Amino acid sequence: MSEKQKFTAEVARAVARGLMAELEPVCERIVVAGSLRREKKMVGDLELLYIPRFEPRPSPFEFFATLQVNLADEVIARWEACEVLTRRKNKKGVETFGPKNKLMRHVTTGLPVDLFEATPANWWNLLVCRTGPLESNVRIAQAAQARGWKWNSTGEGFSRPGERKAVLIERDVFDFVGLAYLEPPQRI
Repeated sequence: MSEKQKFTAEVARAVARGLMAELEPVCERIVVAGSLRREKKMVGDLELLYIPRFEPRPSPFEFFATLQVNLADEVIARWEACEVLTRRKNKKGVETFGPKNKLMRHVTTGLPVDLFEATPANWWNLLVCRTGPLESNVRIAQAAQARGWKWNSTGEGFSRPGERKAVLIERDVFDFVGLAYLEPPQRI
């Protein structure tokens, strides 16, 4: 199996700046996650985590109805139409482009760009998950399991039958399972 192509952090930061400049006005919150957030010199992709803004608009189907339009989705659709970003396939060869996860590629640089939509309820948990790395996420999941909980890495926090524990800040994920909190660059 071939090694995944790597890009310099400078290239990824430049792409991130351009994309975030257009997404920030249509998002409640947006941040770079993944290896770039962990301050790696070389990265395999750019991961953006965001909470979109919604705007009510008249429904074209019902006269008095309104629709809540995801403004970030409109920007992403424009990027795709203008060939700033194109869709790409995941490791299994399947296109992943849904309401929550969009795997794309920056056309000019070839940099894979992963767009992850969050909600206020799952923001901190999803930020930990998408910052990674995989080994850190595995440690969190195993520590939760050892305590009788399941880490819902893309959900609101932790659960077990009849019980849920939401996380309110990033540190909560680590504290809840008894792991030391590490800043993103120290997570390995």
